[in-house]
Amino acid sequence: MSYSIIIPHKNIPQLLQRCLDSIPQREDIQIIVIDDNSSPEVVDFAHFPGKERCDVEIVFTQKGRGAGYARNEGLKRAKGKWLLFADTDDFFLPNFLDALDAYCDTDYDLVTFRAESADCDTLKPVPSRQGYYGVYEKIGEGMDVDFLKYRNDVPWAKMVSARLVQEHSICFDETPAANDVMFSAYVDYYARKATACSTSIYCATVRQDSLQYAPVLRNLLARVTVACRLNRFLHRIGRKDKYIYSYSWVVRCRKYFGRQGYFKALSIWLCHECWENIYKTFSDLLKAKFRR
Repeated sequence: MSYSIIIPHKNIPQLLQRCLDSIPQREDIQIIVIDDNSSPEVVDFAHFPGKERCDVEIVFTQKGRGAGYARNEGLKRAKGKWLLFADTDDFFLPNFLDALDAYCDTDYDLVTFRAESADCDTLKPVPSRQGYYGVYEKIGEGMDVDFLKYRNDVPWAKMVSARLVQEHSICFDETPAANDVMFSAYVDYYARKATACSTSIYCATVRQDSLQYAPVLRNLLARVTVACRLNRFLHRIGRKDKYIYSYSWVVRCRKYFGRQGYFKALSIWLCHECWENIYKTFSDLLKAKFRR
């Protein structure tokens, strides 16, 4: 088996069908759909997307524990040499398998591709959600891609060696949001041979009611925690040059949920962030205040 494509799903069957339709049927492709306790009022389980395809394995869970849990269930069942991940509301671009096949028999641990973006409903192109999207235009074979490490904290538009994930027991966080950040960081850390390709293989859509964009306090607090965890990890491995501005998530909690959200987020941030980042953030905030 060459590829295992893992897709978590909850309550958007039409978009799941679109995602599945973007993947051609081939004998060396395993597609694993993990339904995270969808509602029978929304999903027709008798005609669940993918049931008619012999290359799709559907797992129905009753846990309702989020995309991280669903992806981990997919990892347990993956048989391919390479792991790929897709969000249900996204889809693969035409001829994406040509790009994958070019690297299938290599000994890379990680191959990163370009991703486009579009409005989920209209499919009108929008700026790419992929970090450092413009850099991919300049990437050539054999180029040092270390500068991309710890920046592209999503699992999609990547080929990840299944051996690497199994060898180091890498899994997704089972958090309400940002479940993929530490997975991506650990893959970047353990990948000893990685490359990037300028070919676009994936479309990461923008959907306003998705987990990425809908302002829910529990999700934003989870993002605060994960951002701090990432910075502590980067501190531990000596990659302070890759720190992210974790305080921005605290600011978002204040923006959407006022003082109550702000103090909850601030307490998490103060408990989990590196002290040097806390000091620098407050120093910068004070300097900016006095410059006004």
